[in-house]
Amino acid sequence: MKLILFDIDGILIQPGAVKVDYWKISIKKHFGLDVKKEEVYRSGKTDREILIELLQKKGIQEPEKDKRFLLALNDLGNIFSEAIKGTKLEKVPNVEKLIKRLLKEKQIIGLLTGNTEERAEVKLKNANFWKHFKVGAFGDKTKNRSELVKIALNDAKEKTGIQFKKEDVYIIGDTVRDIQCAKKTEVKSIAVATGPESIEELKKEKPTHLFKDFSNIEKIMSVLK
Repeated sequence: MKLILFDIDGILIQPGAVKVDYWKISIKKHFGLDVKKEEVYRSGKTDREILIELLQKKGIQEPEKDKRFLLALNDLGNIFSEAIKGTKLEKVPNVEKLIKRLLKEKQIIGLLTGNTEERAEVKLKNANFWKHFKVGAFGDKTKNRSELVKIALNDAKEKTGIQFKKEDVYIIGDTVRDIQCAKKTEVKSIAVATGPESIEELKKEKPTHLFKDFSNIEKIMSVLK
């Protein structure tokens, strides 16, 4: 049995559907500061890390020590939920076929995402994906993406009773940071070029497996054997 951990943005959900800058709204609400999400590079980072960097740009050197930090972080889900009312988020083509195939074969699928848990739930309930994932590691817990692997392994053991070996753990992601996360924690990576970073950029990081998209489900399933 394998543990397959999916990223969300660019892997399950097409990015860019929400035009509202929820970072700007949350930081203005809780810190009274004006920021733009473009002030930091966000791809592959956890929401916690992004919030830290945005606040540091405004002169707050140790944001996590500020009592307003968690209020702003936890509010992202609420703001995002309001922003997507009446919007149907678009799924990444063919990824649902992969999920159904994995579930049919009784594999354990989970989430390893930079999104806060609340924001992840809002997105995946909108796309009717949330119900499929037993295991989760979310970006409100740590600023270091690689620490999410340990969180996911612990969550998997608690919920399934299985202590997965690292060679049986796969991260499916669309960014360089997903590959680096897998390498640092000695699990396997399946990079899929369905997000903002090109297949050439992903290839340079030498993922365990690399795919252009999810069009060849049989080929992807073959590397999970």
